[in-house]
Amino acid sequence: MWRLVALVALALFTLTACGGGDTTVPPPPQSRPFESSGSEKVDTIIAGWKTVALEEMRKDAVKEESLAEAVYIVDDGTLEDIHRHYAALTDQGWWHLPRMPGLQGDVLLDGYEHGTTALVVGAIDASKFGGQGIVVYTLKGTR
Repeated sequence: MWRLVALVALALFTLTACGGGDTTVPPPPQSRPFESSGSEKVDTIIAGWKTVALEEMRKDAVKEESLAEAVYIVDDGTLEDIHRHYAALTDQGWWHLPRMPGLQGDVLLDGYEHGTTALVVGAIDASKFGGQGIVVYTLKGTR
């Protein structure tokens, strides 16, 4: 009897840890919706990220109807600020994916998971490519 109760309790804790929880991802601080960075090169990079990220999420069996894509521009801030903003998600139950390159020079490429929800973050300092601000791309979806 006690074994059964222990097994049920263990299963309940496991299921609770795997699902549920708040998977809301706030936009970067002091950001606004992206229209253009003023740099054709950066706009092309963002368009490429959109294509590749969507393809990879689909390969990863993410449900099409759950995909939520957003692009922001941050006029006052640094890539380090953006990196810290998304790294803080780990305090809310998200796991950082170590296979992503992270912050390297003028580009940030990162990934996080929370249960069955995946998040990809890409950010680029457009000012280094003749544009303005930091462009941040996010794609979130659930398996």
